[in-house]
Amino acid sequence: MSLSVTPAPPEPTKTEDLGKPGSHSPQEDPSGIINLIEPTIVFKVRRALQAASLDLEGVDMSIQIQNTLFGISRSEVMKSGFFRGMLESPHLGDSKEGSLENPITFDSRTGIVPEDLKSLLNVMDIRAYEKRLPPLSQTQWASAYRLARMWEFDQLRDYIHKNLDDAIKDPLPRIECADLFGFENWIVPALAQLCQRDNPLTPEEGARLGIFRFAEVCKQRERNRSRYNPSDYESWIDRSVVLKGSE
Repeated sequence: MSLSVTPAPPEPTKTEDLGKPGSHSPQEDPSGIINLIEPTIVFKVRRALQAASLDLEGVDMSIQIQNTLFGISRSEVMKSGFFRGMLESPHLGDSKEGSLENPITFDSRTGIVPEDLKSLLNVMDIRAYEKRLPPLSQTQWASAYRLARMWEFDQLRDYIHKNLDDAIKDPLPRIECADLFGFENWIVPALAQLCQRDNPLTPEEGARLGIFRFAEVCKQRERNRSRYNPSDYESWIDRSVVLKGSE
C-alpha cells in the first residue's frame, strides 16, 4: 500500500492522529481514491486488496518527488539496491532517513516527476496482489520501468519486461515499445517478422517504422522475391541501420 500527499507540508500531520477529534473523516472520490485528510493535507491511498479498512501499518517510509510526498512500506523500499545501499551505508544511512519529518527527496534536477513514482507504485500493487495488467499507457509503463531500472528494483524491472513481452506480439507495436523502453533486442526479430510476412508494408506502417528501417525491410523483402524464415532475415538485417532509431 502507498500514500501520496500534495503538496508536501512543512510539518506533516502524523498518521496516528487520524480519527482523533477534529480530524476529517475519510472521503472517497469517484476515481476510487480515498482522501484521509482534507483540505489542509490530502493523503490519497490507492486501493489495494480492497483497502477500505485504511490499515496504514505498512506505510512507514516516505519519498518526496518535487512537491509530492509518497508513503511506502520499508519492506518494499529495501527491495531496491539503490535505496538499500543508501539506508544501510554507515556514511549515508540515518535512522530518520525516509521518515515523514525527513523524507528521501528527489527534486526537479533529477528529472523524476510525481507521475513516474505513481506509475511504479501501480505496478508494485499489480505484482504484489497478482492482478491483471493495469490500464496504464505505454508512457506510464515506460516511467515505471525507468525507475525500476534506475533504483535497482531488479525483480520489478524483470516483471515489467516479462509482462510486456507476453502482452505485445505484433511486430510494429513491439518495435515502438522497444524504442520507448530501450528493449533493443526486440527490434531485429520484429523487423524480421515484417520481412517474412506475405502482405507488403503500407505507407502508414512505413511512417511508423521510419525511413531507415522501412528501407531495410523493403530491401530484405526483395531477396529473390520469396519469403524466408524470420531467423534468416534476422541474420541479414543490417543492425547498424535499424538500431539507430526510427528517424
